[in-house]
Amino acid sequence: MFTKGKTVLVTGATDGIGKQTARVLAGQGAHVLVHGRSIKRVDAAIAEIKREDPHAQLSGYVADFSSLQAVRELAEELITQASDLQLLINNAGVYSPEFRLSQDGFELTFAVNHLAPFLLTLLLLPTLQRNAPARIINVVSIAHNVRDFNSTKIHDPSVYHAWNAYKISKFANVLATYRLAEQLAGSGVTVNCLHPGAVDTKMLRSAFPATRGIGIEEGAKSSIYLASSDEVQGVSGAYFEDGKPVQSAPQTYDKELQRSLWKQCEDWVGLSG
Repeated sequence: MFTKGKTVLVTGATDGIGKQTARVLAGQGAHVLVHGRSIKRVDAAIAEIKREDPHAQLSGYVADFSSLQAVRELAEELITQASDLQLLINNAGVYSPEFRLSQDGFELTFAVNHLAPFLLTLLLLPTLQRNAPARIINVVSIAHNVRDFNSTKIHDPSVYHAWNAYKISKFANVLATYRLAEQLAGSGVTVNCLHPGAVDTKMLRSAFPATRGIGIEEGAKSSIYLASSDEVQGVSGAYFEDGKPVQSAPQTYDKELQRSLWKQCEDWVGLSG
């Protein structure tokens, strides 16, 4: 089991499938770094897991993913305090019914769901590479199918639609997964993405109030599988549903689109040049 004795960062681990993932991985013997956007939520999640499993190894980290500076500060903390990090699970996400801007002036859904984990992953990459074998897991969505993608419209309030914004953020996650997997080939660091299912979380209820999703335990299974299973050792650049690698939307395999969006995101987060 890959997770036993490993240090694992789970972003968005104070609620929903993130907390369930943290709970199970801690039970497998991992040292789980629990990330949330407030100390109150992080402490509450750790206390809850500790009540169920007093031997769980848990540490808390706080960062508001609507701020790229907060992401940078989180990365600096982790590089210093978690130098043995071997597993990064990019799970944090939002769904914004109305157009809102991040602290850096980007459309909020895209900023939190894509730019924040994009930046965090790249800042932590040297640590993960040093500790290889290591794994990066991106929680995406089956809703990543975006046609006629236009990066110049992402932050345009005049064309904003909440569901489309969410889809675009997950489309970007998949493109980045494939691009990064190609860059990391042979490094000992794998990167994959997964659709957890339509899970009964606050996000699903915000987007589709009448929809009843699957349970949290079921929704976390794919994240846990990709984190812990020896079956996926060496597997990289894949999209998973129900614990199996399947084809993502055809346009996600467009190499030029992967390259151009990667470069644009590097510019946006201040990593270009």
